Amino acid sequence: MRTIENFMNRLTDMDSGWWPFLHLRPATNQLIDNGVLVKMALHFGPFYGIVLSIIIAFPVMSELSLFAIAISGLVCVTLLTIFFFIVYKYSFALFWNRRARRLREHLSAPPAT
Repeated sequence: MRTIENFMNRLTDMDSGWWPFLHLRPATNQLIDNGVLVKMALHFGPFYGIVLSIIIAFPVMSELSLFAIAISGLVCVTLLTIFFFIVYKYSFALFWNRRARRLREHLSAPPAT
């Protein structure tokens, strides 16, 4: 389990994984609770939802009405925001929080004599 945790945390420690929202990355000893996760989902979900809707709509854009394109974009944004929250909570945030708890315990432990 620690091997998977180390791998997942290496990924979340990379700046490129947080692009373009690097400012959202918490300190390594800060837990990613639901509040932090909602803020992340409200940034990453719409960003990648718009990208996905463009990819989906681009080949058939001339055949769709503006309304249909807008609805598909809204659906993509909504679904990716929800998807991001759920998937991140039970994958990356889970391992991030395990490390954060260990770091907190280490920082609060009395020095060895």
